[in-house]
Amino acid sequence: MTDETLSTELSYATVESNTAGEPTPVTTWNVPEGTAIKIAQGYAAILDAEKADGSNPARNTKLGLAYREPNDPLDAWTVISDFSISPFNTLSLKQQQSGENAQRRRVRFDPERVPKGRITLEDADELALVVNSPDQIDPATLFFNYPMQVSQR
Repeated sequence: MTDETLSTELSYATVESNTAGEPTPVTTWNVPEGTAIKIAQGYAAILDAEKADGSNPARNTKLGLAYREPNDPLDAWTVISDFSISPFNTLSLKQQQSGENAQRRRVRFDPERVPKGRITLEDADELALVVNSPDQIDPATLFFNYPMQVSQR
């Protein structure tokens, strides 16, 4: 198992626009065949997102990680965490990478959905970054980064 980063820049990540006012997956990671990824709660996420005009999304914008298994309906995502965009709006990427204000950016999982605070996704599973915002996020500006462990089967 190797330590890597769950990122919008991965080759198996698809970044799309959200629908304003509706929870929408803006990044989807389709776990590659023969691979398993494990993510655990408690780490600080790094996120940058802007509207098309370059301004920050509204403070009431919520984000979350969600997963979908192969037999789930196409629109059925199980949200395992949610967090506010506010701590990310006030910090640059450089400030976030230095660990500044990490406590407010720590991802926590829903204990009913992820009882031990970590989840392993196998090939054919999907993970998504879901956004619920009154604004449309410009997908070209979206950057998300979170620690993960990857193993090949």
